[in-house]
Amino acid sequence: MADELAALISVQINGQALRISQGSCVSALLDAVAIRSPLVAVEINGQVISRSQHGQFLLSDGDVVEAVTLVGGG
Repeated sequence: MADELAALISVQINGQALRISQGSCVSALLDAVAIRSPLVAVEINGQVISRSQHGQFLLSDGDVVEAVTLVGGG
C-alpha cells in the first residue's frame, strides 16, 4: 500500500484536489476528469500548454491546472 501511495501525486484541477499516478500527462488528467472536448484550453501553474503537448507534458506534485472548454450557443 505504501508503494501505491508513493506512486501518486496531488494536483489541483479547476479548484478540485485530485490524486493521480506519478508520470501522468495532461491528456491522462483530462481523461480522468472526463474532459474530452477537442476545444479545451489548459493552463498549468500559469503557463498555457498547447494541445500538441497534452500527451507529452508530465504533471508534477502540487501542479495547479485550469482546464476550460469552449461551448457554442446563443
